[in-house]
Amino acid sequence: MALITNDEINAIRSKANIVDIIGSYLPLTQRGRNYLCVCPFHDDHSPSMSVSEEKQIYKCFACGNTGNVFTFVQNYEDVSFLDAVSIVAEKCGIDIDKRKLKSNNILINKEEYEIMNFAEKFFQNNLKTEFGTTAMDYLNRRGINEDIIKEFGIGLSLDTSDSLYNILLKKKYSASKMLELGLISQNADKNFDMFTRRITFPLWDKDGNIVGFSARIYRGEKDTSKYVNSRETKLFKKGETLYNYHHARDFVKQEKSIIVVEGFMDAIRLSIEGVKNVVALQGTALTKEQINLLKKLHVKVILCLDNDNAGETATLSNGEQLVKEGLEVYVIRLSGEKDPDEYILANGIEAFKNNIASSMTYFDFKVNYFKKNKDLSKTNDLALYVNQVLEEVANSNDEILTELTLKKISEEYDLSIDVLKEKIKGFKKVEAKEVKKFVKPVKEKKDAYLQSADKILFYMLNGGEFIDEYRKKLGFFEDALHREIANEIIYYYQKNNTINPADFISYVSDKDTIKNEVMDIVSDGMEDDISIEVMDGYINRVDKLMVKNEIKRLKIELKNETDASKKIKILDRITELKKND
Repeated sequence: MALITNDEINAIRSKANIVDIIGSYLPLTQRGRNYLCVCPFHDDHSPSMSVSEEKQIYKCFACGNTGNVFTFVQNYEDVSFLDAVSIVAEKCGIDIDKRKLKSNNILINKEEYEIMNFAEKFFQNNLKTEFGTTAMDYLNRRGINEDIIKEFGIGLSLDTSDSLYNILLKKKYSASKMLELGLISQNADKNFDMFTRRITFPLWDKDGNIVGFSARIYRGEKDTSKYVNSRETKLFKKGETLYNYHHARDFVKQEKSIIVVEGFMDAIRLSIEGVKNVVALQGTALTKEQINLLKKLHVKVILCLDNDNAGETATLSNGEQLVKEGLEVYVIRLSGEKDPDEYILANGIEAFKNNIASSMTYFDFKVNYFKKNKDLSKTNDLALYVNQVLEEVANSNDEILTELTLKKISEEYDLSIDVLKEKIKGFKKVEAKEVKKFVKPVKEKKDAYLQSADKILFYMLNGGEFIDEYRKKLGFFEDALHREIANEIIYYYQKNNTINPADFISYVSDKDTIKNEVMDIVSDGMEDDISIEVMDGYINRVDKLMVKNEIKRLKIELKNETDASKKIKILDRITELKKND
């Protein structure tokens, strides 16, 4: 299968209005010809990103981030360029052959993914047979209907002769490959299905590829584990996945939040009830990789872990890690039932939604946690509690939060606010969480030649007439970088018979030697009103500067030359250049 062509990428970009795509992530405000929004690529508190509908490019005037619709999605979602193309195509309702956009990892593991996809379909089909009646009854009693079964790929592993192992063998897949993927087990050299007599739930990676399964008993067996999960394999790394992540992403953008639960049945229950911005840890502790997945969503995180001591402890430790990574964290602690699944079945979805609406900040959760196992009517316990809160406040750079917390403690426990403020000074501020303030990057100032050369290249990106003007009146840059970019622009135009900055950005996405310079050129020229007359001014400027530089070079060469005849030739060349200057 051939990779996606530049023409196909350009066709997708031309149908994807950059204002609509960026607007699906961030609120945009129209100002004149362009649109403004807060830049998501730095700590921006006032709109500094401009989006040009006319040119189909964006630019942040603070941090300098620039690009087209694909580079925005690539940077915002933290995905590869081809993944960004796929996301944009999907948002525009454009059908593309996803095989052309697969990463090297997907291509390398093609057979493995084919086996996992077949296993899911095989398990799902088992539910529809006479052997699946009991399992279907169990699922229906749990409120899981056909739509949910289809959405989450729920199936059934049987213990009949038509096992997954036997079917895959008939399809010419090796037992060693099945064992490697965790679909079968071995006992005394005998192979058998890993998830026999269990309801199966596929596990996906962040891109929606099936990488493993979790399987649950459903007939009341007591002498076996409730769940059996895929062991870690070359495809499945538990700490690198969040259950339902690929389903939740679009809904996360709508709700501007992501709910994190422990078990995948909690995520399924919430999804059944219409709360689809949810992922599951399939455990209690967040890994670095999972935190990075949450950071990519650019929304607040709501932790709703199980209503037990382990869940509370995990909320404390996970929340701490998320806050350190700069995420906005809220907490829900349910009362009564053990987890969201049981809570919703017992109390209804509206009760759970009320918990979402009244979720507490992680700071408030932590302050309440400090009260645990303390009798605040006792002086020692109260002093310990207040000191813990003050130390927490001392580690915060939020002056308003500090002031409100001190005022609250002062009024609640009749303590002098001055004493509290003095006490804070005793805690080591060196351990405070570092808040990195955004510093606008300072670009190295370019000389007159480089500035003018950049402008000429930007004009060339805006149409064939500008390319013709360059070739007719200049045709050459003295530095290698601008020559390479000019040659690429000419080649692109000759091949496509059209050119614009947005499409050329896509074209250079894999050309590391010039990509960053092209982005700078587009960024600096985004607000320009272009014309042949203005371009001619830049061409004349560059031409004169190159002549001066050539004269300067020749004078140095003349100084070092000892051969009289060669000196005469150099002098003649200098005279000729000065005459034409």
